[in-house]
Amino acid sequence: MNKENLPSEEFRSPRNVMKPDVRSAMIGANSIEQFHTNIKDYQLGEHVDEKIRIQYDTVRNLYVHAYYVYRFFPIVKHQLYVTLEHALRECIGEKTLDKYRKDKNKQMSKNSPRFTRGLKLCMTYVVEHNLIKNEDFSVWKRVKEQRAEEEYQKKILDIMISENLESYEWNEADIDYENVNYDYNYVNVITETTAGLRNSLAHGSTMLSPTPLVTFDIVSTVINKVYERSKELC
Repeated sequence: MNKENLPSEEFRSPRNVMKPDVRSAMIGANSIEQFHTNIKDYQLGEHVDEKIRIQYDTVRNLYVHAYYVYRFFPIVKHQLYVTLEHALRECIGEKTLDKYRKDKNKQMSKNSPRFTRGLKLCMTYVVEHNLIKNEDFSVWKRVKEQRAEEEYQKKILDIMISENLESYEWNEADIDYENVNYDYNYVNVITETTAGLRNSLAHGSTMLSPTPLVTFDIVSTVINKVYERSKELC
């Protein structure tokens, strides 16, 4: 198929509605199956309310259809954050969140910005109540593993230098993945960024880029873990 004949910005007709957006090939996607494979493993568990799972799967379906309409991507990202906030509000409860908001605002100094009834409040609540943790997230775990391997590599180099060795066998069992010093607070970064990104999309934005799969990873992980650890609340 000639890429020059593929649709991009125009309003689709019944004749070309199922043709891939020309920009899909530009990001290395050559089939609808590839889009489906990208997203199929980012699921919500059966322990999450069905109405939340339906909303989330609607977003996943929209992601798959971004193969045909590239401009679906910002809508996908926005709806992910909408679904995240809805899930947290449903699980934690409006009364609990409202009391938490009032208590937090009372603790703040006079000139500090106040919490509103938004995603930032929900995320702050789940972090403070240990409903999500750094080790829940694949990105954090992957970087921690890299740190452990870097420290092991440095240890090997030191031994080789001190003992004047030309080679040294890499032993996976000697890498201390558990006790490596890695204190990056990923949950705080998520808390500080998700609300701002959601608001920029909700209030209008010209940003146009593929929704990164890490966003699905973050949202699905937060929802799954909060529901898992808050059974008495949900």
